[in-house]
Amino acid sequence: MKIAIPVWNGFVSNVFDFAHRLLLVDIENAKMVNRSEVDLKTESLPQRASSLKNLGVDVLICGAISRALTNMVMASGIQVLPYVTGCVDDVLQAYLAGQLVQPQFTMPGFWPGARRGFRGGRRGPPTQRLVRRAGCRWRGGRGKF
Repeated sequence: MKIAIPVWNGFVSNVFDFAHRLLLVDIENAKMVNRSEVDLKTESLPQRASSLKNLGVDVLICGAISRALTNMVMASGIQVLPYVTGCVDDVLQAYLAGQLVQPQFTMPGFWPGARRGFRGGRRGPPTQRLVRRAGCRWRGGRGKF
């Protein structure tokens, strides 16, 4: 299995769409066998998805990623694990141990179900969504809009 992680200064890059370096890790028997970095040139989104496929990537672990690029990468048969943050080595160890769902590897603003993909659903129960209406106050908050 080959895992790809966009990197910046030893950490998972915040946005895959604009990342410049990609860490490639070959995994065999739940252990890292080979590790290398490649440059991601300024590419269009379809070229970026195609590059992953040409590199033989099976799993992409990344920070934020656009809906369009997610769809292109997934259409190539690559599993996408978005909204991940942290030191690359820690993220790899957590992935291999099946612990990537821990809060320290979750980007701020992540909502439950986000890793299931963009399915057009709501982000939480109605009590957590705020509706703006003329003259209304924030639910559970203070002051007007």
